[in-house]
Amino acid sequence: MTHIAPFQRPDLHCHSLASDGVLAPAELVARAAEYGVDALALTDHDTLAGLPEARAAAAEHGIILIDGIELSVLWGSREIHVLGLWVDPACPVLGARVTAQLDARRERARRIGARLDKAARIEDSYAKACEKAASDTPGRPWFARVLVEEGVVRDQRHAFNRFLKKGQSAFVSTPWVTLEQGVRDLLAAGGVPVLAHPQAYSLTRKRLRELVRDFRNAGGLGMEAVMPGLSSQQAGLLEECWRHFGLAVSGGSDFHSPQQKWLSLGGLPPFPPDGRAVWQLPEAGYATADAGSADPDLEVSVS
Repeated sequence: MTHIAPFQRPDLHCHSLASDGVLAPAELVARAAEYGVDALALTDHDTLAGLPEARAAAAEHGIILIDGIELSVLWGSREIHVLGLWVDPACPVLGARVTAQLDARRERARRIGARLDKAARIEDSYAKACEKAASDTPGRPWFARVLVEEGVVRDQRHAFNRFLKKGQSAFVSTPWVTLEQGVRDLLAAGGVPVLAHPQAYSLTRKRLRELVRDFRNAGGLGMEAVMPGLSSQQAGLLEECWRHFGLAVSGGSDFHSPQQKWLSLGGLPPFPPDGRAVWQLPEAGYATADAGSADPDLEVSVS
């Protein structure tokens, strides 16, 4: 199976200043073009705000901009991320979901700030995080940067381990939408739902297969399996999952900052030659007649 597409060096997962990245959308697109990326999906967390600026920059630099988003959802009590690629930003269903997600993020940020004010003895940490993020919905990485600059912790990893990760004093859970509803909303927006960075959830093989099964049965179409830095064991397990559950293969750097030297834009390993790439799905608009597609009504088991 060949991966015919109007691009040869894609990066289908990255973040801008519109969520928790450090580059403005136009700067991100310019950097992607500099690194030889010819198709970039901007997938900011729970927002579409960066897309207009990114689209204008992509036209200037002659690369394809794929409208995307990374939704935070709940699988049981666990937070999981689902990418929506080729979404319609004007879809009312997706617009309503984004509004609800941002409301939830804003409330969480305020509660994190209140907890950090007490636990870390920082004055008005919420306002400081908002200033850094240029947003009233700063995520945990922005609070981590505040903690570093205030001299409370050594680095961002220390900030998470001491204050911000689950079980620590400033961690606040968020009532995200369910996995099933999130996938439905992305499908309603004409998008391709992709399970993001499945190896990052610290799941056993059995639990990972259960997650992928539930994602597929909810209507999910793709799975990230082409990423920088995967071990051979991780890559093998992800391949086992996308093959067994009939998912298309996606890939992206999950770029946030130039300081992450191991996550350069476009620095992906090759896509598997005998798998179906996400751009071959009919929903992406590039598929040929014989490319095939997963059956959204097919229920699959974990065995």
